[in-house]
Amino acid sequence: MTANEKIIALVKPEYLNKIPKIFRKHATENTCKLIAKEHPDLYKAFEEEASAEEKEEMKKIVNGIFEERMKKHKML
Repeated sequence: MTANEKIIALVKPEYLNKIPKIFRKHATENTCKLIAKEHPDLYKAFEEEASAEEKEEMKKIVNGIFEERMKKHKML
């Protein structure tokens, strides 16, 4: 499992289900790129085995990004 797959697995399913399938790949890939850029140490932890604390922190970050973008596009 790649780091991106591990990160996207933390996203709330209701967020992913509201994104049209044609945009889902774009949304998830760009979110992971943003996290890799803004939180390189945390992203690097997901390339191996992340601790429970790191998973919880990443969960807050990734869901926050999705929530913010979905509100921007009036999906929430």
